[in-house]
Amino acid sequence: MIRAGVTTPLIGIVGPTASGKTDLALALATRLPVEILVADSRQAYRGMDIGTAKPDAAARAAVPHHLLDLADPDEPITVARWVERARTLIPQIAARGCLPMLVGGTGLYVSALVDGHDYAAQGWSPELRERLSSELEAQGIEPLAARLRREAPGTAARIDLCNPRRVVRALERAGAGGGGATPSAAPFPGRVALIGISRPREVLYRRIDQRAAWLFANGLLEEVRALLDVGYGPELRPMTGHGYREAAAHLAGESTLAEAIALTARRTRQYAKRQVTWFRRDARIMWLNAGSAPGDDPTLVADADRLLRVALG
Repeated sequence: MIRAGVTTPLIGIVGPTASGKTDLALALATRLPVEILVADSRQAYRGMDIGTAKPDAAARAAVPHHLLDLADPDEPITVARWVERARTLIPQIAARGCLPMLVGGTGLYVSALVDGHDYAAQGWSPELRERLSSELEAQGIEPLAARLRREAPGTAARIDLCNPRRVVRALERAGAGGGGATPSAAPFPGRVALIGISRPREVLYRRIDQRAAWLFANGLLEEVRALLDVGYGPELRPMTGHGYREAAAHLAGESTLAEAIALTARRTRQYAKRQVTWFRRDARIMWLNAGSAPGDDPTLVADADRLLRVALG
């Protein structure tokens, strides 16, 4: 798929959490020469493995994975930093005769890499955008829309308050003080082919419920206890993610185990709903209906392989 003199193409597997992205990516790696760029804001933190469903040692041994473990939980990871790392890796992967394959559910990372980011375009602060984007990911659009109504009612009356990008950018314009801008990144120059995994809501939610129970049965509490013991407090942004907040609360005696699992599942379902909304806006994504099949189902893998080969010619 990589021809001399042609800009490296970029392929990807996207979709909501627990949809089967990792399983599909690993199965595709037996058919295509790929190295994986992990587009997951939570898997970028060291020591946060179980709760983020980070690819295990066997997966990493089978296929090279990049953009994992970039920082400790008390270090900030900006979108600009992530994109810079990804764009440095892409030609290196191509030089090894492989395709870079994005795999993940953080829509902001995928969009920033594929479409570019414009932190400097209006003198906006990357830190402000990062904070707003984190709030969007964690809480959804409603709190940000309410803030915009309070801080800039005129703007709020003119824009679509159901459009996350417009709300975030309106809040940036309302709150940015200039300075601290980083250079803009242009859209990715090569061909892009993105596969999305779609599942009926009841199937996806069942998979999320099963994953939440699995996390607590397979070491999440021990992982969170270890993070707390070395000083990573529950107030840190990575520690407030679904699963981690609930595990910390349970360890503090604030909830039962059953309550922690149920709340983790509920918050993860809410997050998955926002992920679906984000990715459905991208008309480039080629959606595969996985039904209730596993992510590495042979028919699903064959369909994804065919779509990617056709898209890339």
